Amino acid sequence: MSMAASRTIPLDRPEQIDLAQAARYLGARGEPDPATLALLERCASPLLAAAEPRAVYLRAERGQLEALWQGVDIQRHLAGCPEAVLMAMTLGPGVDAQIRRAGIGDVAAQAATDALASTLAEQVCDQAEAKLRALAQGEGLYLTGRYSPGYGDWPIQVQPRIAALLDSARRIGLYVTDTFLMLPRKSVTAVLGLSDVPVTGKRAGCAHCALREKCEYRKRGVTCES
Repeated sequence: MSMAASRTIPLDRPEQIDLAQAARYLGARGEPDPATLALLERCASPLLAAAEPRAVYLRAERGQLEALWQGVDIQRHLAGCPEAVLMAMTLGPGVDAQIRRAGIGDVAAQAATDALASTLAEQVCDQAEAKLRALAQGEGLYLTGRYSPGYGDWPIQVQPRIAALLDSARRIGLYVTDTFLMLPRKSVTAVLGLSDVPVTGKRAGCAHCALREKCEYRKRGVTCES
């Protein structure tokens, strides 16, 4: 059976960035102090103006994507799902440029802008996922949460294949380098399981996650499960 072409997901630029979340990316515990909030507020507007969020998705039978399911954790996450939905999102090159501009002579502003961009990427992914979930519900189907390469033992080496399947370079301007990094940098790829019965998926534990040493969730004192 041939695979359908990928489709773009219509997105809106969020009206604001969750400053409390961005503060946690910066390492704040509890309520951020006034100075941190002031810095984030100063950096948020130009970052939002620079963002051009775009997303794309592909729905396919799980068996058609068999080459992607490397490792135990991703297979556990998709257990009970005969289909899968690949998605990719990017905030666009303007965000990367704004992070660089903010850092000229101001290391604190660069760190704050980077944290804001990570938060914005998460907000936009949540928006894209919500739209995919609404499409699934319209057919009486259910989605797991999203799971990205690098979580657990699912290797980032699958990134080029995901990008190729989604035609992400042409569709949304998202490229994967020879070293498996995504450009623009503030981009995300993920998969969600699709089933006709309620499913939640299963995250890998932190103990053997490939991202545990640089995980943004752990920096905020939470896990990707929560």
